[in-house]
Amino acid sequence: MNNKYKALFEPITLGNEVQVDNRFAMAPMLIFASNEDGSIGQEDYDYFELRNDTGALIITDAAAVSEEGLGMPNQLTVYNDDKVPGLKKLADIIKAKGNKAIMQLHNAGREALGAYQRYGKVLAPSAIDFPFLNYVPEALTDEQILSIIDDYGQATRRAVEAGFDGVEIHGANHYLLQQFFSAYSNTRTDDWGGSFEKRMAFPLAVLKKVKEVAAEKAGKEFIVGYRISPEEVHGENVGYTVDDSVKLIAKVIDGGADYLHVSSADYKAMPGAGGQGEPIAQTVYKSIGGRVPMMLAGSILTPDDALNALRYTDIAALARAVIIDPDFVPKVREGKAETVELSVAGRLDKLALSKVLLNFWQMENCPLPPLKGITY
Repeated sequence: MNNKYKALFEPITLGNEVQVDNRFAMAPMLIFASNEDGSIGQEDYDYFELRNDTGALIITDAAAVSEEGLGMPNQLTVYNDDKVPGLKKLADIIKAKGNKAIMQLHNAGREALGAYQRYGKVLAPSAIDFPFLNYVPEALTDEQILSIIDDYGQATRRAVEAGFDGVEIHGANHYLLQQFFSAYSNTRTDDWGGSFEKRMAFPLAVLKKVKEVAAEKAGKEFIVGYRISPEEVHGENVGYTVDDSVKLIAKVIDGGADYLHVSSADYKAMPGAGGQGEPIAQTVYKSIGGRVPMMLAGSILTPDDALNALRYTDIAALARAVIIDPDFVPKVREGKAETVELSVAGRLDKLALSKVLLNFWQMENCPLPPLKGITY
């Protein structure tokens, strides 16, 4: 190993005292390779087998915990027990090199296009006519909210039964948990909205349920992570600021999250509203104060990017980089960082990309993946 990259291969201890072997993780990316019924397809297995040495923590693509929260057709699902055997095979593949298998738990909320195609309706915190959607979501009832919270618990149980080492709660990228936290998306006036504190209620209730089930079914060594987008600022439309997010993060850590995963378009980006005149990731990292490790995804495309990201985080999550070169981490480990592929051109036959994902890129008029078409 080149000593330049030594820091990336130092172990780190998560909040539950589980130690992992290096500072790399594979970020969750929707790969649209599951079967129409949500069961795992062969292309799912191939994709993860090729990338099962990407990092100490390998996170699956978003797994739908509720049928009404299905984001896309061909998305991985974990909302019924008959998915467990296929998920067990996936966990075994991910763990074959000794790394931890983490299942990301997801409900798309207003973005549930898969559910809309099936049932003609979508559920969200509030019934708002969003200009970027061609439908108006229905506002969740209190009973439906409690049912979805239980869905997260049941999904956690299934992850345990399938042999996963942990789960990551997807609270980022404008999906359901973020929608509840956002003042733009959540205009409720009940226990689930109407004030800053109440907008935190749903994500914290989901975390509480997941932690309870994990403790009962698996014990302390089962990892529970939480993913967040550090701000929601679109011009004059402010869902929440960096200052708001660090308050939620503090509550999430108090609630028992073993790591905090920050989803950012660019880890070096300067803050929008509420920042401290420093990169957004740095603001969040300082707020955590070492209470749990922070994982960071966003524009980490080269070995030097990963090394530089450790200024702002504890764990570098790789996404597009390991679409382009599945051997990214082994090459750096073996002192061959200069051989890491940085361009996808001419490599489509070598990447074990699903046909569904390639078709998706074509529909999006993307000349070369993975510049578009992947949700981080």
